[in-house]
Amino acid sequence: MRTKGLGQSLLAGIALTAMASAGHADELAALKAQLEQLQARVDQLEAQPSLPVVSEGTSWITFRRGTEATADWRVGRLRDDIPTTGGMTISITPTADLPAPVHEVTVAGYVKGDVIYDFDEDLGDFFSYTAITGRENQEHVRLHARQTRFNIKSKSDTAIGQIRTVIEGDFLSGGSFGNTDFRLRYAWGEWDFMPNWTFGAGRYDTNFMSPFTGTTTVDFNGDVGLIGTSRTDQVRVTYTTGPMLFALAVENPLGDAGDLIDQGGEAFVAAFNSSNNVPNFTARWQYDAPGGHQFLVSGVVQNYHTDSELGGESESAVGWGVQGAVNINLADVALLTTSVMYGDGIGSFLFGNTIGAYVDIDGDIHTTEALGLYAGISFELTDATSLNLSWGYADMKKSEVLRANANNTTIDVMSAHANILWQPVEQLRLGWEVMWADRKFLEVDGPVSDIEKADVWRAQFGAWFYF
Repeated sequence: MRTKGLGQSLLAGIALTAMASAGHADELAALKAQLEQLQARVDQLEAQPSLPVVSEGTSWITFRRGTEATADWRVGRLRDDIPTTGGMTISITPTADLPAPVHEVTVAGYVKGDVIYDFDEDLGDFFSYTAITGRENQEHVRLHARQTRFNIKSKSDTAIGQIRTVIEGDFLSGGSFGNTDFRLRYAWGEWDFMPNWTFGAGRYDTNFMSPFTGTTTVDFNGDVGLIGTSRTDQVRVTYTTGPMLFALAVENPLGDAGDLIDQGGEAFVAAFNSSNNVPNFTARWQYDAPGGHQFLVSGVVQNYHTDSELGGESESAVGWGVQGAVNINLADVALLTTSVMYGDGIGSFLFGNTIGAYVDIDGDIHTTEALGLYAGISFELTDATSLNLSWGYADMKKSEVLRANANNTTIDVMSAHANILWQPVEQLRLGWEVMWADRKFLEVDGPVSDIEKADVWRAQFGAWFYF
């Protein structure tokens, strides 16, 4: 019996040992499988390229020379372009994974120094046509740097479309005889809210303006016959498809800013009873044809209004203007640029025109007709040198100017510019220019009104230092 019990105990121990060994083998197999999975993950991570170390919660920011990031968004006229190799771009990405930048800011501009010699009379820091009054033998020299300019643009890719902004200014406050206070040129934002559709608001080029018409001039103004009021506060919607663009805008009215004057007076009606009560409406169609040719048609409608609460009677009159412009690329050697502008009450939208409407002695508002013509040509003499020739003409209906009887009102004015520009490197441009103008205007001295005529010459040297 004792022998039998001992055998049973041995058999039970052997069974327990076998069961323990089997469990241990299962644990080893599971552990081995886990190690194999971890090794596969390590091999996968080692095969991936290394990533920069970025602290959690911070953005990846880079700085680089040039402004190519916003170069496809032109601000101002073609002649105002700033080289894209200058300036600085700040790029911001949201995570350490470093996708394409979602936010880019460019900073650019230039310092411009001018040396001016007037052969006949002092016309200010830029060629002021209303300053041509027939004063003879008043040669004048002036040097200034008021055209110096700063430009900040941004571009942001968002979940609801790209958003762009621009802020730009210079120091040409107060006109040709003004001061060096900083002047806001642009404060504008755009949003691509749908494919092909863009919404914009702020201060920007008037939608009536042709952005491609004109040649580069050393003079800040350029020729008459082009756009006069080139920047204004507005809200705009633009549709773009391929080479074609169509834009509609609601813009700040100009009547009480000087386009509406009182009959026989030298002060603006703004000092009496002019009151803007309806915004301006503008429309523009533009087409970029193959071969570098460009075509444009634009229009503007504006309202002139006087308010009885400010004195006199309430009156309104509608002014309008249309423009056609063409650029012709001549075998990539020369560019011909032309435009024609006409309107009744077009006002200061036409450069060279001094009034848009006037109020007669009975309180009635009369709009004035005006015509503007422009032609220019630019020759690329070498990769660094260009020759630019331009001519402009602005004509106001003589009978209406006489009825308005406002002092220093232009009847017609003609101008011409010729220059040579040399840009040996992107950061420097030098220009030598001669310009001429002939002006016919009304001079009012009390009860006496006379039509006067004067012509002037000016020479100018300018140097742009781009940063």
